[in-house]
Amino acid sequence: MAATAEPEPALLDPKGPVITAVACVVGVLLAVAGCGGAVVCAVLAVTGAGGTHGGLVPVAGVLAVFGVFVCLVGYSTAVNARQERELTLRLAAGGLEATALVLAVASAPPTHDDHPQVRLRLRIGGAGVEPFEVEVEVHSYRFGAAAQGTVLPARVDPVSLVFTLGRPAAPPAPAPGG
Repeated sequence: MAATAEPEPALLDPKGPVITAVACVVGVLLAVAGCGGAVVCAVLAVTGAGGTHGGLVPVAGVLAVFGVFVCLVGYSTAVNARQERELTLRLAAGGLEATALVLAVASAPPTHDDHPQVRLRLRIGGAGVEPFEVEVEVHSYRFGAAAQGTVLPARVDPVSLVFTLGRPAAPPAPAPGG
């Protein structure tokens, strides 16, 4: 009898309907343009039509391969956007409220677009959620104020262990006159 693999905890960045729609439209446009361009370039390379005789045939062939790549990127963009939206909706509907205790905070490399990040080691648990530990890298502007011992609100799918994190509570306002 094969053993079932334990689900790996995964932090989900919730996606709204507008960002999902934009990502799907961009993905479909890339897919259509890439596939269309690939077909046109492949036809030109194979038939030699349109003045692609001789030295331009390899160029048309390379452009056809590039068009296929763009098509696959577009398809992947649309599919991933839809999957993230489905996970967001499923977590909102069936996820359980939990808390995430920050066990450790460390610096992390910036994102590919140079946004600073922090690495958080968390213990997540709550009513109906078996406690688990996970390490995630998150944007500093959202979680840079988190320190060891900070408790963050979380929402967890207890079956898949997909979760979201809320921002840390704001510090108390200073007393008037002080």
